[in-house]
Amino acid sequence: MKYTMEEQQLSKAEERAVERHRRRMCETWGEHVSYEAALDDWLENHAVAWREARQNRAMERQRKEMNKHRWLESEKAHCDLGKDAYIDWIKRYAAQWRAWYDEHADDPDDELQPSWKSYNE
Repeated sequence: MKYTMEEQQLSKAEERAVERHRRRMCETWGEHVSYEAALDDWLENHAVAWREARQNRAMERQRKEMNKHRWLESEKAHCDLGKDAYIDWIKRYAAQWRAWYDEHADDPDDELQPSWKSYNE
């Protein structure tokens, strides 16, 4: 199945996922598989589930970062800052965190991913 240019506009994370998919196809089939063939297969059979799972992982990781920020800032203030700490995190870090996540975090099996902390320091 061929896809339109709009459907083929992939993020860097999606491009990496397609490349991993291509390598798995090569290993499974025992022969070279073109990027285009892997892309078609990935878009048709795997993209929706991959995108949903990635979004769920992103939301969970973002919640953890926000809770960590709430705890740290509340410790500094000697009281629970509650939702104010979340709002502070959103204003100060959300855009940077999403950019970091889009660039670096996509494969739940990849333990070599750089951490947000190293970008946040």
